[in-house]
Amino acid sequence: MPDNNLNQRCHENNIVYSKVATWVILTVFSFILPPSISAEPYFRDVTDAMGLDFKHVNGFSEERRVVEPVGSGGALFDFDNDGDLDLYLVQGNLLSPSTESMPENRLYRNDAGVFVDVTTSANVGDTRYGLGAVAADYNSDGYRDLYVTNFGKNVLYRNNGDGTFTDVTEQAAVGCPLLSASAAFADIDRDGDLDLYVCNYVEYALETDIPCYYKNTLRIYCGPNEYHGIADVLYRNNGDGTFTDITKSAGVYEPTTRGLGVVFTDINGDGWLDIYVANDMSPNTLFVNQGDGTFQEEGVLRGVAYNGDGLANGSMGIDAGDYDNDGDIDLWVSNFSLEANCLMQNDGEGYFEDVTFDTNLADPSFYALGFGTRFIDFDNDGWLDLLVGNGHIWDNVKQIDAKMSYAQPVQLFRNNGGKRADSIDFTEITAEAGLNEAHYVVRGMLFGDIDTDGDVDVVLCQSNRPTVILSNEVGNANAWLTVKLVGTDGNTDAIGAQVQVETDGITLVREVICGASYLSGNDLRLTFGLGSATQIDNLQIRWHNGEIQQLGQMPVRRFVTFLQD
Repeated sequence: MPDNNLNQRCHENNIVYSKVATWVILTVFSFILPPSISAEPYFRDVTDAMGLDFKHVNGFSEERRVVEPVGSGGALFDFDNDGDLDLYLVQGNLLSPSTESMPENRLYRNDAGVFVDVTTSANVGDTRYGLGAVAADYNSDGYRDLYVTNFGKNVLYRNNGDGTFTDVTEQAAVGCPLLSASAAFADIDRDGDLDLYVCNYVEYALETDIPCYYKNTLRIYCGPNEYHGIADVLYRNNGDGTFTDITKSAGVYEPTTRGLGVVFTDINGDGWLDIYVANDMSPNTLFVNQGDGTFQEEGVLRGVAYNGDGLANGSMGIDAGDYDNDGDIDLWVSNFSLEANCLMQNDGEGYFEDVTFDTNLADPSFYALGFGTRFIDFDNDGWLDLLVGNGHIWDNVKQIDAKMSYAQPVQLFRNNGGKRADSIDFTEITAEAGLNEAHYVVRGMLFGDIDTDGDVDVVLCQSNRPTVILSNEVGNANAWLTVKLVGTDGNTDAIGAQVQVETDGITLVREVICGASYLSGNDLRLTFGLGSATQIDNLQIRWHNGEIQQLGQMPVRRFVTFLQD
């Protein structure tokens, strides 16, 4: 049920609100105009400056067990409702017998730009072999809860609202004791509470690990086809703190897929959230919401199951966004090396065309192995760019192909929208952005405005290496608007809502998405890049329940929060 004390708590947290026309602004912050973009790197490593000391452990062994290179990720979310993003990082673990202490997941509270480890006091230091995390308010009390995917039973932590969490996995019945990867919350049936989708990878146990070799001599990690795929799980929220597995009755049961990434998005504009899943060497699946609690799998029909050559890719990372500013939601998937990543353009009716080659995204991604990724307007010019975190799964890949490497650069692709009249394409600017100087082994990739300066920063979750925070140094040279939505019907973060901003002759559409990327939970606020605009001409909200609000003009360079009527 919705929390009747939500408005009161907003007041207690020093959120000032005043009525303007038919809408409510809860918070407004303005900023002095920053200097223009300089020749410095576009993203700066601020890991040490923010006090982050997390190093992932994957249990690496000479046997190269298949679970080792899969993770890990984490979540950027405001767990204490103080207005800034905190950070939860998922740890792997030791897979061989050892006398060492077991590493645990860590929660870092953002205290004025420094991450302070509060894992012990918050009671979220899980020591299972972790993979991913996602955060959302599943019980409608105004505080974001945390779901962690594991090799073995997953964990649901309920946020108690006092800086602590309680493990309610058994009570909620969402343990899913398999090899789970990404997860996402969304309200699939528009009943006001959040349901949960969990990607499951392959049928796997340490005791049945399969040895794989390159040319019968070099031990490597096995490919996915060596293992049986297993079905993902969809849980319906019962509204009383428990969930029910509705995978089969809802029509999303696919018994042999190898799910790795998932995003809820409205692909056909009917106001009901659909589910797109990135599968590893199985056709990607698109479950179209029928509006009655069921889905139809239409990946092949709608052109998103395979790439443009009709092949199933090794897909990992995933996102949804309107890259061409035509008002509908396009799809993006990162793939294995020697496969191009895939950009799929929506025709406006929810059918897609693979435009990866047409937009100059194919060749630069061919040798890279992409994991975490999202659409990101890094320079706030009003056009969604693409950032891809790369890193091979084979630490010895140089012995197989000298053109490839284990650690790889993060790639940045600038959207050239607005610069050409005939089409929209991308240019790789990894070197220009200064991102080619450091190489990483990225898995999860978290996105959000960590320093609250109006642009999107990035957290790189590496495999068996330290986590890295990259601060966006150029985005707020252009105008921007950051929108936070507060739902009052139980879905407190308005997951599934769309905001439309009109300015300087273009219309920008953004969705509130929980999940996306890979093994990751991201900032639920929406950041609009506005270029040289001096005001918003009109802002429209299509709330998650289908209601529409027209909000008119407003100034730029603001953080604004809107409360659902």
